[in-house]
Amino acid sequence: MKKTTLALLSFLCFSKGIAQEIKSPAQIQAELDLAQRDFEIAKSMFIPWYTGPLITGSASNVPMGKYNIQGYLFLDNQYAKFLDNRKSQDIPNIYTINPLLVLQRGLTHWLDITLTPQGIFRWNQGEYAQAFGDLPVTFGFQVVKQTPHIPSVRLTLGESFPTGKYQKLDPAKGGIDASGSGAYATIVGLNLNKILWWLKLHPISLRFSGTYEIPNHDVSVKNFNAYGGGFGTDGKVSVGQTLNLDFGVEVSITQKWVFATDVAYTYSRSTSFSGIAGIDATGASAANGGPSSDQLSLAPAIEYNVSDTGGFIGGVWFAVTGRNSSKFIDIILSYTQLF
Repeated sequence: MKKTTLALLSFLCFSKGIAQEIKSPAQIQAELDLAQRDFEIAKSMFIPWYTGPLITGSASNVPMGKYNIQGYLFLDNQYAKFLDNRKSQDIPNIYTINPLLVLQRGLTHWLDITLTPQGIFRWNQGEYAQAFGDLPVTFGFQVVKQTPHIPSVRLTLGESFPTGKYQKLDPAKGGIDASGSGAYATIVGLNLNKILWWLKLHPISLRFSGTYEIPNHDVSVKNFNAYGGGFGTDGKVSVGQTLNLDFGVEVSITQKWVFATDVAYTYSRSTSFSGIAGIDATGASAANGGPSSDQLSLAPAIEYNVSDTGGFIGGVWFAVTGRNSSKFIDIILSYTQLF
């Protein structure tokens, strides 16, 4: 009797399992439709190509033995300045053409080097000036490479060499012939990057870059200089340290076309002066140094990637708000190529 009961129970359970596995035509069709949609999405997906947003630095080193060259052209108009109360005050337009070249070389699988020479051409109220800018040299250390769940992490350590003009300026040019700081400065940085697949057909690349610039010494200044001055100025300035925080987003429209935008924030500590102040053009005591300052800016852009090793990017960079800083608008054009 017990054997019969067990056999009956086993048969009922087995029959129930078979009944559960049998699907209606509607259920089968729904599963087929879902599989077809997944297949179509998979066919449409691509490995995203990114030239990189305009401002935020990369978190990936150049591969060992490879070169990356990126040329920039900045067309700038500084048309106002932010006062200490964050209100803006119009000034005569200062136009600047700033060509800049980023030269990178991969040294090992974890180390690369970057040189960034630049030139500055500037106009203001009929006056013209041209000069080289300061020259940063930066080493990048690849701490972590990106995985499906971990962002890439890159540390940077650089030195800015004072190759730009900063003192003995022409008083008739109103300071537009200044192109450098006059100080060697150490720059430390942290870069992060992660590609997200929240939208399967439009992957998103998020970047963060933070740098801190520390001038290594006081700067001797004479007469008109990048920090103010006038006739007879002779002294030293202690240049303030600077913090830069940048956040970049790139959204793939297609593999080749990408929308990008940056949010950039800069804070500089005050710069102090000691020595003989000198006099300005009106005969008053010349101003030297300056208070702390900050600035928030945005830089939307469009990328066109020719391949996975090169692409164009162009956009607009403009100041949103600030304190004791410039109010500007830039047109930026760039092309990058990995060799």
